[in-house]
Amino acid sequence: MECTVYTRDSSGIRGAGARKFGNRVSSQRSNMSAESAVYEALQYACSQDTQMLKPAEQKLAEWEVQPGFHLTLVNIFSNQSLDAGVRWMASLYFKNGVLKYWRQNAPNAISREEKQEIKKQLLMKFNEPVQQIAVQIAVLIANISRYEGMSDWKELIPTVVKAVQSEDMIVQHRGLMVMLHVVKVLCSKRIPRDRQQFQAFALTWYDFVLNLWEGYTQLFFTNICEQNCAIEVCASNLEKAIFSLRILKKLTIYGITDPLKSEGCMMLIRVMFQRLKDLLECRMRAKRMLREAETNAPSSTMNNEAIEIMRKLTVNLEKFIVKHMKFLNLFYETHPDVFSSFVAVSFEFCFNYVFHEGTNLIFEDNVITFPNFAIQCLCLLKGILSPNTVKLDVLPRVSNYLAGEAKERVNSAKVDFFTPERLSYIFEKLIMHYFLLTPDEFEQWDTDPEGYTSDEGGDSWKYNLRSSAEAFYMILFQKFSPTMIEELRKYITKSQSITLTENSDMNDLLIKDSIYNATGLAAFTLFDEINFDEWFSRQLLEELKFKSHNFRIIRKRIIWLVGQWTGVRFSKALRPQVYQACLELLQPSEDLAVRLTASRSLRSIMDDFEFVAEQFVEYLEPAVALLFGLLKEAVECETKMTVLYVMSFIIEKMSMSMRIDVQSLVQYLPLLWEESREHNMLRCAIISTLLQIIKALYEIPSSEPIVTFIYQIIEMSTNVNEPSHVYLLEEGLELWVVVVHYSRTMNQELLNLCDNLVPLIQQSSSNMNICLAIVQAYVFLGAEVFLPRYGQEIVKTCQYLLTDLRADGVVLINRFFLTLLQAVPKFAVELLRPYLVEVFRSYYQQTNFPQVLQIYLQIISRVLMSDQVTFSVVLGETGAQDALEKILTAWLEDMRRVTAIEERKLLALALSSLLTVSNDVIFKNFAGIITNVTEALNDVMDVFSQDTKVDSLVIDDENVDNVGVTLFSYGFIDSDMVQDETPHFSRCRSFCMHDPTHVIVLKDYLQNQLVVLKNTIGAERYQSLMTSVDLQTLKELSNFIALGIELTTGIDDGA
Repeated sequence: MECTVYTRDSSGIRGAGARKFGNRVSSQRSNMSAESAVYEALQYACSQDTQMLKPAEQKLAEWEVQPGFHLTLVNIFSNQSLDAGVRWMASLYFKNGVLKYWRQNAPNAISREEKQEIKKQLLMKFNEPVQQIAVQIAVLIANISRYEGMSDWKELIPTVVKAVQSEDMIVQHRGLMVMLHVVKVLCSKRIPRDRQQFQAFALTWYDFVLNLWEGYTQLFFTNICEQNCAIEVCASNLEKAIFSLRILKKLTIYGITDPLKSEGCMMLIRVMFQRLKDLLECRMRAKRMLREAETNAPSSTMNNEAIEIMRKLTVNLEKFIVKHMKFLNLFYETHPDVFSSFVAVSFEFCFNYVFHEGTNLIFEDNVITFPNFAIQCLCLLKGILSPNTVKLDVLPRVSNYLAGEAKERVNSAKVDFFTPERLSYIFEKLIMHYFLLTPDEFEQWDTDPEGYTSDEGGDSWKYNLRSSAEAFYMILFQKFSPTMIEELRKYITKSQSITLTENSDMNDLLIKDSIYNATGLAAFTLFDEINFDEWFSRQLLEELKFKSHNFRIIRKRIIWLVGQWTGVRFSKALRPQVYQACLELLQPSEDLAVRLTASRSLRSIMDDFEFVAEQFVEYLEPAVALLFGLLKEAVECETKMTVLYVMSFIIEKMSMSMRIDVQSLVQYLPLLWEESREHNMLRCAIISTLLQIIKALYEIPSSEPIVTFIYQIIEMSTNVNEPSHVYLLEEGLELWVVVVHYSRTMNQELLNLCDNLVPLIQQSSSNMNICLAIVQAYVFLGAEVFLPRYGQEIVKTCQYLLTDLRADGVVLINRFFLTLLQAVPKFAVELLRPYLVEVFRSYYQQTNFPQVLQIYLQIISRVLMSDQVTFSVVLGETGAQDALEKILTAWLEDMRRVTAIEERKLLALALSSLLTVSNDVIFKNFAGIITNVTEALNDVMDVFSQDTKVDSLVIDDENVDNVGVTLFSYGFIDSDMVQDETPHFSRCRSFCMHDPTHVIVLKDYLQNQLVVLKNTIGAERYQSLMTSVDLQTLKELSNFIALGIELTTGIDDGA
């Protein structure tokens, strides 16, 4: 590496901070080595002063592509005499360099020679004294091994093994750390060849690592039992044992494909239960030693350091135990067939330490001190009891016979272990220990009620003791429901026998809370077992009336229990009492956790198939007011979102049945919006609530500040230049649609929002549908002001996007163009003028998907109906002399495939309009035109009364109520608006009632066109044209109109 690559100021880099580092480095050449220059740059990269930091980072970025730079970094962080902070920074830069430049085909890749030297240097650094730098070195070696592979870096594993076998404790520790990180990287590779290499590696080194785990664990046992053993040695051996176990886990899960063929793997599982028993004993011994040390130790620094090491050792020992349990859980999930041999011992082990005699090792004074261990035991029990033995059928190594044998072993162990007596014992322990509220929970309730009541959900049972116990309880109910139901009935009877008073003992309250919890969790199983209506009326309702502080436990649990049961079986007649109870529990004087629980329960009660809106009317206003107060008091963003969601749900649920007044809530939302500046998800909830409010009011709120606020929200959430639009866009677009739908008139502020539309349409096709729905709503609201300002740019953008969309996207945009032609035909023809040539040409060339060609045909029909001059001009611009003939030929063929009756009538009207055009192509295709129009007549004519046939698509006073279905078929409204009388609905209906399809009677129009044709070309030629039509078709047509010719049957239809 050349020294001239790096330069620095000869006066030194430690001068005044006012001069920038970059100027110093580049000012003149220096005789100092490149390593010194890089070291100095790294010093400034560690600085908090941006005047020094930024130039240093820039210079290091320039140097990183130079040959020899990364080797220089290795030399710096390997030099233990240098500043630790600078060395750590060098290791970070080197790690980034490995990720960017180690691959052979990477730009500015590190040279092969430099790589070899770097690997050689790294394998000499197993004596690093600084923990953070040692971790970085281990990660670096692992990252390089990802690119190099074991076959290309043959020295890696032997060197690591040699380090692990060293007599030096530091070297041993660093060697194990490197091995762990290398194994983690290698097992994460997914290419089959790499996986096979890792499996071969696992088979080769498994016994070696197993012996390490066994040896270090035994050393730790010996150390902890010795009176005079140095605590540092004990802690070091424990750390090495943890490293060994973590390596073993990776090798076992990802490297051993068939554990039955690995004697070491099977031995590991067999001895693990005994090791866990020994480690739990050691934990008790370590905790006792720690208490004695804390009690007897004088306040000397030396003893304080020893106590701190002892505390860390206790923490690491608990981690070591939990990692063993996690290993067993993961092994069962990965190899359930192999683990089936250990199911019986697993049941005994977990039962003993979670429910039976072994609980003295994890409980002190009836309070659990090792919850993480209990969680893992419960997870293992739940995992084995869960119906996941199906995995046995898909394991590649397991035959049907072996899978059946494994299932039989598991089922036999379940039956033998979970006897009625043992289930009764477990049930009692769950109710009397694990379901009882703990001092920690009470402390959180008092200090953080919002956090206490937050719904964790998901996989919380994997890391929360209460959730884990509840999940285990539920799986017991699934597997052993008769016994569990009988046990629960006993406890419910016991709870009903306890009559509470204001002075009731706290223990009675806790037991009742536990029993009510168990009942609520199993509500769906108890459907036919408990008369909950009677229980609620006679006891639970009375217990809700106790208002003392301790009774908050019961109030919170009962209202939660009612929320659980309303979805199972609960009388409609009792629901008003529940609503009243919820209102009382939502009062500002009530405990915050109780109020939050009541709000969620109220939502659950209303979200029921049997909910009757009329029963809730009298409670609606006070409920919204109380929730409104709760919303203002809540501090956490998640809590505000939850309460706001409940309010939004109530508004939506009630507005489905009746119109409600929620003006008070509207007034608070602007303030909440300002407070939620840092919480975009809360702002999403606010937007959704606004949307529901507008729907509930059936109009935009009348307050001018609120209207301005709504427009500001839409502008911010749909502006692609606003960073928050990433979170708010979906809800903002939905609000925008609703606002336009419910607006009665266009105003300047509403119109100005459309500045955001074109960038949104350009941005992606994901929001295309709703963006075009907004444009369509604006067209119906005020086309005369909207289209002149934005129409051309929107159409141009859509036309550009057509070149890069799939068929469904092309259909979407062309349907939008069709809506323009339907709503404002004259203006739309001019607006779409540049695009029409492409539509005509693509249609007669048949160069698109069938569904797209059908839309093209409708566009052509609309143009023909509204402006025949433009139709003729566009035909000429297609460049084909026979364009009309080609279009008409395709039209007559494709019309048979059109199924929608509105579309068939439109095409028939357009064809009929051609009959009076004096053109040989029309006369040539006369028979086809009459045939298709006749078929359309048969479809649209319907028997009305007294056998009189009428045009079913013409909207009049008799069928105006059915217009909603028609609007939905056009895509003007959504399915949930078919029965709505919104302003948008009224506008769409008005446009629809002026549409030719729904105004013109097809048979009358055809009759008129034929009369004009006969008068224009003369009776003789008219007779000739009509005789070219199939006789059966003419007979059918004669049922609707007067043909003006004499049919061959002798029937004269008159002139």
